[in-house]
Amino acid sequence: MTRISVCAVTGREILAGKSDGMRDFPKFLDTVEQTPSGDTVVLDWDGIEIATASYFGATLVALLRMAMAGELDRYFIVTNLNKTCLDELKLVLEFQGLVVLMGDWKGGHVRNVRILGTLESPYVTTLEAVQKLVCASATELHQGKHGGAVIGKTGWINRLSNLHRLRLIRKERVGREYKFHALS
Repeated sequence: MTRISVCAVTGREILAGKSDGMRDFPKFLDTVEQTPSGDTVVLDWDGIEIATASYFGATLVALLRMAMAGELDRYFIVTNLNKTCLDELKLVLEFQGLVVLMGDWKGGHVRNVRILGTLESPYVTTLEAVQKLVCASATELHQGKHGGAVIGKTGWINRLSNLHRLRLIRKERVGREYKFHALS
């Protein structure tokens, strides 16, 4: 897990507009690409007074889309967003139909991880089950009857694969099956 200070990357406290986002995106990308492949990148927004929806669209959303497309093997968690920045980020995520994990950075770790954006309830239930277990396979979830739902193994595989595609959980091949890990 690597923490990146957005304030340090940009050198600014006010991040407004698409043009500013396009100016700063190469800085974000360069900094993220310096982290190990498969790493969880914590984008820490502490010290940022305002970041607009259009700025988020040109920076964070672009990184999320690259990760989802397989062009950037990283997972993202955002931390320390003030209320204004949080409202702006929610706006762009809901408009674009995307999700990202948000948490609290304390003592070198991310705590209280939650979903930011819109995620259908079956996926929320699956994500919560993986977070509770820290690591799980579709077989383990199927046998454990998590979420109170009776769902087949293929259903669990589909849910887990979609959460991985959204970069909300990590996937690792273990023997003949995949294990899925919570990011924090």
